[in-house]
Amino acid sequence: MFDVSALLFDLDGTLVDTRAANFAAYAQALAEVGVVVEEIAFNRLADGRNWRWFLPQILGEAADKAPAVAARKAQLYPGLVGRSRPNPALIALAEAARGHVPTAVVTTASAANAGAVLAGHGLADLFDLVVSGDDVTRHKPDPEAYALAAARLGVAPGRCLAFEDSDAGAASAAAAGMPVIRVSLA
Repeated sequence: MFDVSALLFDLDGTLVDTRAANFAAYAQALAEVGVVVEEIAFNRLADGRNWRWFLPQILGEAADKAPAVAARKAQLYPGLVGRSRPNPALIALAEAARGHVPTAVVTTASAANAGAVLAGHGLADLFDLVVSGDDVTRHKPDPEAYALAAARLGVAPGRCLAFEDSDAGAASAAAAGMPVIRVSLA
């Protein structure tokens, strides 16, 4: 029998469906540099990945503009958080876990974007820890973020249970030595 000592939740696409908000912010930031992107193609490239991976692919020869596009997206994003929708089942699980086992959000999103989503949905105080893309040098599918969350919580990775929606996120948690439950908001 598996004894769970911590619950770790991915944010985008797992705890909160942020696809519409992310796409709207990136689409506007990309349009400002003359690039039009279709939502389906964007979601396929961006799913579970940090902008450093997918923006250069979208920008092509203008890949050097990726940091500026990401910065502009970060400016736009807080105003679009209302387009996201929380996953009530996982939020109820996190609420039920409070006081029994530690909970954490493990995301490739920046600390500012993660904070905007959590605050926008009244979830900021629900978690003991947030590990964002700002806290690591290697992003999902690398296990660094999940390993860091387990270490900061003081829980062995094999006693953590991770909730993920993307292939990159599931691979990240599994590589850190954690069992993973795949989540779909579709």
